[in-house]
Amino acid sequence: MKTDLKDLKWRDLTSPTLSPDKYLEVYSSLKPTYESYNPKIDVLENIKNKLSNKNRKLRIVALGADWCPDCSYNVPKMIKIVKSMDTSDVEIEILYGVMVNALHKPGETIWHHKRSPPEAVNPKFDLTKIPTFYFFDENGTYLGIIVERPKYGSTLEEDTLEIVEKNLYIFQFLEFISYHKLKTFFFCN
Repeated sequence: MKTDLKDLKWRDLTSPTLSPDKYLEVYSSLKPTYESYNPKIDVLENIKNKLSNKNRKLRIVALGADWCPDCSYNVPKMIKIVKSMDTSDVEIEILYGVMVNALHKPGETIWHHKRSPPEAVNPKFDLTKIPTFYFFDENGTYLGIIVERPKYGSTLEEDTLEIVEKNLYIFQFLEFISYHKLKTFFFCN
């Protein structure tokens, strides 16, 4: 099932989430992954500058599970990325507890409807693999997604920068165009 994620909003998250610190406390066995990861500082500075220069914020939510090896590897890395930026312009929340339904039928979601958070089976999220990182702006508008791991040959922080560059600026441009269309309509008629 492929959903148009443009309709996804931050407010569609209804389950309780974990802060990065709480996540590292609860899943303390993953702390070495967090501590050993060294994100590319130049990429982090680029993200920070792009957000700061345009007075924008980035909100990230990670959906995953403690049984998932990719989650154990990539969620601590994304936390390290966010914390290393040391800015209030970027925040991350973690939503864990996604469970597989081993008896799902072809065409059905693979996530267990009763044991997983509702976001895992909500078609708006189109969750196909975990971890999945959803990116939103400060208004809760969906910006982009990283599914499971960074693209081949890339890093999580490079993929995050790509989302910021492509989507945050597009939304700002569209807001600019809309404003000028309204201004022209009201003041030229």
